[in-house]
Amino acid sequence: MNKKSVIVICFIFCIISGCMSGKTPEFTKSPVECHEDILGKIAMSAGDDTIRGIAKITLNSSGAGYSRKTALLLKPPSSLYMETMPLFGPADFFLSANEKSLKVFFPGERKFYVGKATKETLFLFFRVFLSPGDMVSILTGLPPRILQGNVSTYLEEGLYRVDIQSWTRKQSLWVKPDDYTLQKIEKINNGKLMYRVMFRGGIVIGGMRYPERIEIEVEEPERANITIRYLDLEISHAENEPSFDLETPRGITPVFID
Repeated sequence: MNKKSVIVICFIFCIISGCMSGKTPEFTKSPVECHEDILGKIAMSAGDDTIRGIAKITLNSSGAGYSRKTALLLKPPSSLYMETMPLFGPADFFLSANEKSLKVFFPGERKFYVGKATKETLFLFFRVFLSPGDMVSILTGLPPRILQGNVSTYLEEGLYRVDIQSWTRKQSLWVKPDDYTLQKIEKINNGKLMYRVMFRGGIVIGGMRYPERIEIEVEEPERANITIRYLDLEISHAENEPSFDLETPRGITPVFID
């Protein structure tokens, strides 16, 4: 046997035995536990406490840009109250939402808007197509309403990924396997990314874990970036918290936006 033949045989043996790589290749899509277990464990982290917090909210879009320190009150599944905290002077923005209505008050403009609690009305003020209920879920580190459709689950870069496909719509969730906290959300419609949500850090309040920072990247119908960074967060035990249903200010005629 000549020298060339020996080299070829050794090369083939190395490929068969795996010594070329040293280990079996890893596939990004490895099967994991069923999606019912993953989604169920995410849902277990949902509480029904009223959460009170202070956050810095920054919005950048083609038509607007602002950054405000904001007081928040959240009550799952769909109750939300917000008011800005200017450095000087009184609050210049109030918002309340519940299962039935969304109301916004601009004191400086003496404008009071009233509409249904839909993604279309919230979009007018936050530039993202999310219903108030879905926004409450995201602000507490939970997924928005889960689509009904075909579900696939696999491991991707150390995270559980759950894809829900319903006709032209697709919803994807990325979840940490060790504590089942949500790390990322994507929603796609007709092949276009509608929005992406990233959850950063963590704050433990009353035994429940909440994100410290939330980044929302909106692509459709227009590009916008929203960042919510919690400065303070706690469970509210107060009996005189602001209402989740703003009253019409005296002397102001509501503007209906349905």
